Amino acid sequence: MIEKLDIFEVEQVEQNLIVVPQGSTLQFQYSNVQIESNKVLRMLDAPEVRNVIIDLTYVEYLDSIIIGAIIRLLQRAKQSGGQAVFCNACENMQNILKCIKIGTLWPLYDSREAAITALTENS
Repeated sequence: MIEKLDIFEVEQVEQNLIVVPQGSTLQFQYSNVQIESNKVLRMLDAPEVRNVIIDLTYVEYLDSIIIGAIIRLLQRAKQSGGQAVFCNACENMQNILKCIKIGTLWPLYDSREAAITALTENS
């Protein structure tokens, strides 16, 4: 299942909800970010979804609005007994994640496959 929204592309692989931000909010209206992030949050309520993978393939920069939406997703996964991770971050995004201390709370993997493998092994 792949759902192509404007701001987030969402795919389910096994028990993992893979969320792929499509850009920073500089490209999108604030209200649309909130509407779409709420749609993704509702997808986490499905019993077959346990974990969240934030795939940063398409972004070199995320502003505070998108980061806030992503943090809500990561927290929801943890609150419901699942795990949350990042993958495919370019060097600039890795630096941003380190600066805002997100990297210490949720692991970062080099690839989507590595993230899925790690979540499968830890389930």
